[in-house]
This record gives sequence, C-alpha cells and structure tokens, in this order.
Amino acid sequence: MFGRGTWAIVGLATESLEAFKTSLEDRTAMAAFSQMAAVAVTRQFSSDAFGINPFGAPRLDEDHPLGIEHQEALAQYAITEHEAGDALPKEDALPAEVLDCAGYGHGEAQFQLHDTLPWYGLWAVSNDWKDVSDVASIKEHRSYALLERPYRFLQPIDKKSVDQEALGVTAAVRKQVPVLLDFNEGRVYIESGDQKLIYEIVVRLQRLGVGIIRVAWTYGHPNWIAEILNRLYAGTLYQDEFIKRADEATRFKPKEIEKLDDRELESIVANFFSMTQLSGDLWAGLSGPAQVRLHDTTPPIGVKAATTATTLLQMTDDAKVLSGAITFQERVSFIGKDGGERTFRKDVLCVDVNDRINHSDAGAAMLRGFDLPSLRRDILREIKQSNDVPSIEQFWGNWLHELSNAVRTIEAAFREVLDVDGNEGAGILPMKVQAPEETPDLVNA
Repeated sequence: MFGRGTWAIVGLATESLEAFKTSLEDRTAMAAFSQMAAVAVTRQFSSDAFGINPFGAPRLDEDHPLGIEHQEALAQYAITEHEAGDALPKEDALPAEVLDCAGYGHGEAQFQLHDTLPWYGLWAVSNDWKDVSDVASIKEHRSYALLERPYRFLQPIDKKSVDQEALGVTAAVRKQVPVLLDFNEGRVYIESGDQKLIYEIVVRLQRLGVGIIRVAWTYGHPNWIAEILNRLYAGTLYQDEFIKRADEATRFKPKEIEKLDDRELESIVANFFSMTQLSGDLWAGLSGPAQVRLHDTTPPIGVKAATTATTLLQMTDDAKVLSGAITFQERVSFIGKDGGERTFRKDVLCVDVNDRINHSDAGAAMLRGFDLPSLRRDILREIKQSNDVPSIEQFWGNWLHELSNAVRTIEAAFREVLDVDGNEGAGILPMKVQAPEETPDLVNA
C-alpha cells in the first residue's frame, strides 16, 4: 500500500455495518477468523489457511504467539466451522487461554480508521502450504550418493527408489494484503488482482456480516475502453511537439536529445504521447505501457516508450490506441522568487486502462498500475513542516480517503470523455444478472 499497485474494488451493502460491528466484538468469532487461528490450522493439518490481522499490527500473531498446547483446540474449532459453512455459534467454544490471548484482533477499535466515519482496515493473510525446497536438486544429490550417476541416467526402478527418499521441505508461505472497507461509499478495496485471494477475502467478510455486491466498470459505449483512449488522443494538445520528439528519438540517443527550455512542456513530451485538458484544471496524459493497432485487421503492438507510440500512431490513418496508462494532472501556478508567475504539473493519480479493467470472475472492478504519487509527497512535506508524524490509522485513513476520491475522479473523467450524462448510470456499478428464466450467470455489462 501507499505505492503503485493493483486494487480490486467490490461493493458492500452499507446496511450491513451493524452486523459487521457485532462480529468484531465477538471474541470467539474473531479468534476463529484470525491469522492466529490460520497459523494453528496450517501447523496442525499441514494445509492452506486464511486469516486476518488488524490494520495496525500486520504480524500480531507473531508478536503474541498462542501456546502450542492450545493450538490444536483453536485449529480444530476454526476448520470445523469453516467446513460447516455457517455462522459461528455464540456460546464460548474455545478455552479461556485462547480467548484471552493477545495474538488476534477483536473489537471495533482495532479495525476502525476514523472516529466518526465508518472506515475500517485489516490485513488479509493467505497461508499456502507449499514445498519450499528444490526437489530436483534433492533427487540429484541422492542419485549421486546412492547410485553414483545423474538422476536422468537411472533405471526406472532406481528412479522410483530415489523419488521415495527425496522428500521436500514443506512450510507455510505467507502472503498478506491490506483491505479497506468504506461503509459510507459502500465499497471494499483489496490490494490484489489474484482471483483466489479476492474470493477468500470476500468469503471472510461475508462471514463477518458484510454484505458483498459484485461490481464492474460499466459504460454504455461499445468498446468503451479504446474509445476513451482514442478520444483523449484525438483531443491532445502539443501534437507537433510530440511528433518532433518522436522524430528526434529515432535519430539520437536519449542523452543527445536537447531538452526544451520550457520545463513544463519538456516534462510532457518526455513522458507522454498525448496530453488532453478536461474540465476544470484536470489534464489527462497517455503513456506506456500501451498497445497500438495500425489497422483494424492487424494484431496490436505493445510499446513502452511514449515516442514509439507517437511514431506508430502516425504511420497509418487507421492507427488506434487499444490500451495505455493514464496520468491525471493538475496545472498549478505559483509566484517565483523573482515575482514572476510559474506553473508546474502535479500528478494526481495514475492508472492503467486496458481490457483487464474488470475482473468478472471475481466480481470486481480493477485499478491496475494505480498510484497516488502526490499523496506521499504531501504527507512527507507536512511531516517536515510540522514535525508531527500521523498515526497508523491516519495513514490508512488518508489513503482510503484519497483512493475514494481518485475513483470518483476516474469515473467522472470517463463520463466526460464519452459524453455520458452522470444520471445515465455509468462508472462502477453492480453487475447485472439475467432474468431467472435465462442462464443465471453474472454478466459484465
């Protein structure tokens, strides 16, 4: 978190807040759903397990480990309830030593990111039981030691004997991602693009009482992703400067290209192949990674350099942009030390726009290549000026607030580019379900 990454967005039912808060206060439920329980399950049963930790303690289970003598009871309880698939019983089914352990999060205070707003955060932890050794090297070693020849030169019966002795080393491979819940906006943000992990998180949130809604980026235009990119490109300013820089890139090495005196314009032509002004002070710049199609019948060409994209787009009248990274900027004016007015461009957010913008199987709208570069700089500047470091919940709360604002900015910008009225229903919306008499599959609108 707090850097460039991939986020999955799913909807949540705001009316499920009270059920979620009730679950957070249930020590039995929280112990069974915790990473402390997941560790016990992995150790006791040598199997994959999933757990959660509060946002302020990513390794809480390690800071306050549960005694080995109590792990079996917790593991058995957690796995039994998971298999049952029902809500956890209200009666205390765990020993006091487990419930009183500080190795798991419980209570609203450990998960709430704001005193008055219904914002919550947690770490979702996936524990995969995997072979972490190089089994091939073990087989080779055993083959050398026992039969004095490489493994590939063994007879089948000898290979079978070596295979039986070449036992790998298994261990739990831990992966954890931040999860943000905004009951005000009705959205869950998961920093992952992995379908299995998103599913595990959604299931766990549902068992904690959260109503989950499958969503997708939805706009009425056919091929709306490419349409947005090409409309931005068609409305670009500085086209002559982009073409000149692309031509220079074909004839000179990067260090040999003479930079423009205008620093603002230099930053544009050096990093983008399109820069379009939207409403207000917002600008949208296109850059790589991108895909360009020269003709309707030809396969797309992947490009990284902005100058390469410019060159390709000038090659044919049919050339189109199929995918690209969009950087939204604000143009900021200030008065220099000499009293003259200066301007610079502030990156507000970055996001990759391509045909993977929806994860239909996971029921999630995606933010890929997403970043809020100005947020980090602004926070560091405030810390330097005030000598006051925000609390962990303030860091998380600020990120959630700006993440929500960024999504609204993207939704509004896409509507503007496509000339879609805000009341027509466009943006991140619930996925449509076909009528009962039809195939009941979720459809990405």
